[in-house]
Amino acid sequence: MNKFGNLILSTGKQIRAMLCALSKTGLHIDEDFRFARIAFRCLACLLCGLSAQALNAVSITGKVVSTEAEHSRYQVQIIESSSASLLPEQSYVFFVGKGDQSDFYLNRTIEAEAVFYGNQWHLERIFPLDGIGSKAYYDLNEKFHRTVRSISRRNFVEESDYIVSFAGINQSAQFFQFKDFLGKVLVVNFIFTRCKAAEMCPAATLRMARMQDLARERGLENLHFLSISFDPENDSPGILRQYAESYDIEPDTFTFMTSKEQWVEDLMRYFGIITIEEDGTINHTMATLLINAQGRVHYRKEGSTWAVSDFLSRAEALLSP
Repeated sequence: MNKFGNLILSTGKQIRAMLCALSKTGLHIDEDFRFARIAFRCLACLLCGLSAQALNAVSITGKVVSTEAEHSRYQVQIIESSSASLLPEQSYVFFVGKGDQSDFYLNRTIEAEAVFYGNQWHLERIFPLDGIGSKAYYDLNEKFHRTVRSISRRNFVEESDYIVSFAGINQSAQFFQFKDFLGKVLVVNFIFTRCKAAEMCPAATLRMARMQDLARERGLENLHFLSISFDPENDSPGILRQYAESYDIEPDTFTFMTSKEQWVEDLMRYFGIITIEEDGTINHTMATLLINAQGRVHYRKEGSTWAVSDFLSRAEALLSP
């Protein structure tokens, strides 16, 4: 069996295990077979994220000059390439995954990994390098890095602390800053899309999605959600977009964030999240934070188990006139 066959077989077993574990978490799902639908969509996310690992990837920097076939193919002018197969100043057509099938990158400079299979070039792990807000993104995160590097890991953000501003890239490949959430109540957690421990990231994302649904039903327009990925090597904007869609999450009040590896490490230190790469996955601690409209931590809950009703009632109190 080839590498992809083994990958599909292995991931299928992991999906079945995830379904069994999720059934024991006590979460209430309104739609029939929602677990199964999420699981098989997540399988597609996993395969997109891992395909570049299974093949020889070429690191490229280039400009997306056009898209075609409903944005499923990009024409990219190469600026830099790690292989003579893709020459600088030449343009090539690349197929892209579902999460990247949009005009988000049109006329923008990107970095990505190119893989050749099926007699076609494909782009994986696409990240923007320029665009609206990019200068502030670089400047603010360098400032954040200088601030955080001298802080002990024991002195992470706690209740009543104000959040030091930082910047990120969302699932629509847009640059944003933490200050964009000021004036809103914000729920923040930390995940990675490859997480196979059903009681950890998948369960947390289900709770966040459920809270978004309930907030919408109750008219809590100023309650927003931010999930920060600590796996920037794999969690590109396209992967995060596909992950969000697999949970039926609406992007208007829910932001998934990625960034450069160093800056993600800074954020994990700042928020007190410990991550250890081991056996092809990331072992990690968890925390969920409720931040008020002034950017101050109102409530912090450690661990993987927390109640939607608890966070929602606290958020409603903060939003009350």
